[in-house]
Amino acid sequence: MKHVVVIGGGHAGIEAAHIAARMGMPTTLLTMNLDQIGQMSCNPSIGGVGKGHMVRELDALGGAMGLLIDATGIHFRILNESRGVAVRGPRAQADKVKYRSAARRMLEHLEHLKLRQGMATALVWQGGTRNLQGVELLDGSMLLCDAVVVTSGTFLNGCILIGDRRLEAGRAGEPASTHLAEQLRALGLRHRRLKTGTSPRLARASIDFSKLQIQPGDDPPRPFSFFSPSIPQPQVPCHIVHTTPATETIVQENLPKSSLYGGHIEGVGPRYCPSIEDKFVKFPDKGRHQIFVEPESLETDEIYLAGLSTSLPPDVQLRMVRSLPGFEVAEILRPGYAIEYDSFDPLQLHRDLSVEGLDGVWFAGQINGTTGYEEAAGQGLLAGVNAVRSLRGQEAIVLGREQAYLGVMIDDLVTKGTDEPYRMLTARAEHRLGLACDLADGRLLAVAREVGALGPEALAQVEAKVARRDTLKARCEAAWVTLTSPFGPIASAAGIRLDAGLSLSDLFRRQHMGPAEADACLALLEGWNQEQPGWNPSTERDLLLFDLRYAPYRDREAKLLDGQRAWDQVRIPSDLRIEHLHGISREVMEKLVLHRPETLGQASRIPGITPAAVTLLHLLLHRSWSI
Repeated sequence: MKHVVVIGGGHAGIEAAHIAARMGMPTTLLTMNLDQIGQMSCNPSIGGVGKGHMVRELDALGGAMGLLIDATGIHFRILNESRGVAVRGPRAQADKVKYRSAARRMLEHLEHLKLRQGMATALVWQGGTRNLQGVELLDGSMLLCDAVVVTSGTFLNGCILIGDRRLEAGRAGEPASTHLAEQLRALGLRHRRLKTGTSPRLARASIDFSKLQIQPGDDPPRPFSFFSPSIPQPQVPCHIVHTTPATETIVQENLPKSSLYGGHIEGVGPRYCPSIEDKFVKFPDKGRHQIFVEPESLETDEIYLAGLSTSLPPDVQLRMVRSLPGFEVAEILRPGYAIEYDSFDPLQLHRDLSVEGLDGVWFAGQINGTTGYEEAAGQGLLAGVNAVRSLRGQEAIVLGREQAYLGVMIDDLVTKGTDEPYRMLTARAEHRLGLACDLADGRLLAVAREVGALGPEALAQVEAKVARRDTLKARCEAAWVTLTSPFGPIASAAGIRLDAGLSLSDLFRRQHMGPAEADACLALLEGWNQEQPGWNPSTERDLLLFDLRYAPYRDREAKLLDGQRAWDQVRIPSDLRIEHLHGISREVMEKLVLHRPETLGQASRIPGITPAAVTLLHLLLHRSWSI
């Protein structure tokens, strides 16, 4: 019987192990500490713009993260709601204690999955790096397996830095993984040091919340998962505070004491989540910086300051925190810190996230140079899916850039690589009009069927929803609007002249028709408000208006995509000696050798590769096939 081992119990590991087991593959999740499965070492939240899209896509394919945050979330908000369906993203504050507990409980009760505590020290092959045998543990035992998904997070040669102090650790209170890191380096994999960080945690009772700006959650809270009936946890507000001139003075005067600016950090940090030191140095003209004050759990009194990541010494951190309004007598329970760790160049990965030259090995998460729970989870799910499919002799699941943000992320990593911790942004997706997070279940339905992790009831729910949407669109196209029709008074009140009749679909395309007017018209259609699992009338109205109003733009994108898909179907043989092709410039050849694209479409997305170069490569491939 084939067997998969997943190394690491973070968000990538959870998804990899969960999906492999749901697909019916015997799986073992190996982690250093069973009590830390699903730990949120940084900000205790899930989602956001771009990130929330990926969580919905995970959920549509049978992933765990959406269900876990719905079960344990204590503050839900839809971000960018006023900017339109395509770019709005769900976000939720987690009760990190309950999230961790729920994640472990979900895995413990999953058929085909076993949990094992231990530290992986080496991957073992029968010969060289071919024919994987298993994973060797620190205690000398070995877990036999046919495929391994490495989701090591920040543990590979991890070092925590606070001021001038440097401690070997994967995160606060847990050891680094040095043996496995050294083996991967010795195998010749290109690696680099990356850096991330976390903020200080404070005692709730030491904060004067009356001086802070309250940030309530949505009422009612809207679930992440397409399959969650409700949100069970009590909801609490978050708060906002801003740095002051005194904060900036304290940071600037103590920059040499920071690990980052004191020369103690080698790794590159995340561009889109900078430390407070970076904010004051790189944005000197910005008068103040926003800090989110977020509860970590209903079961503890710890408060997280999102936006105040730092590696300053603890005494400086305390002075800095106390310079904020409402924090004059604040007490730090856990100081913030920076952490450096090994990551490996994702250009060494195939599109299924398997590692070039290492038989039976997949990488997922921060080991690939990404940052964030959601990015890690997305890679974990796809790595788990493809490890199982590989063992079964099935073709890999590779999502296109037009199919999912998950597809955008993987394509970016394996085609372009990354020199800094990669974070998902909606701006990275060229075709985001077709990637609205609320449509992920229908958009990925065919892929979900192929993966086979969703149960019959979940699939039936999505199929019924898609069918109902199609029926609704057809009825709107067929309904005729005139002055004397039931829709006439609604249109006239909205300022629309009805000199000639038009379809209800055409009426909805008019910008005069806002949500209230659309609801009034839809209420006239029989069965519109009929209850159905997963059917939210206000969400479906927004999606309908979005679909009708942006159809011309999507049609234009579809024509462009047809051309791109043609190149994505042209595979470049893995044994092709690119350096022997004639007529290609040295610069293009060097990029092709480094990136080793698997298709012409992938080659076309490599920075610096021109359309003319891809056309020439296509011609040369055609000639080589004809010989």
